[in-house]
Amino acid sequence: MALTNGLDASAAVRLILGDPAAAGLAQQIGEAALVLAPELMLSEVANTLWKLRRADQLNNLDPPQLLADARDLVDRVEPDRHLQAEALALACLRNQPVYDCLYLALARREAVALIRTDPHLRVLAERVLP
Repeated sequence: MALTNGLDASAAVRLILGDPAAAGLAQQIGEAALVLAPELMLSEVANTLWKLRRADQLNNLDPPQLLADARDLVDRVEPDRHLQAEALALACLRNQPVYDCLYLALARREAVALIRTDPHLRVLAERVLP
């Protein structure tokens, strides 16, 4: 059975930075026939890279290349505008940020698992996703 997974920004950042703790994430990506992410994921990754660059924590890694690497992890980027109504409904229902709910809306709509490392999003996904 071909797997499809959603990917959040925290997991993508760990993967592109080569975090040794991300081996399991890499395996999940490798086993997936299709990896999905909301458009927001790339903006969140870009912002994280900017913060790491400002803090001089990228060890001479090239932020634009790292962003391209994050984009290459994903087979299909879903435009946020296609997810916003459902994400807003989830946010209002669960009293959670719309940003997090964009990932959940995509995972629910496509009936996929969400690859994530953010502990807050993990708890929320356990409540919302089947």
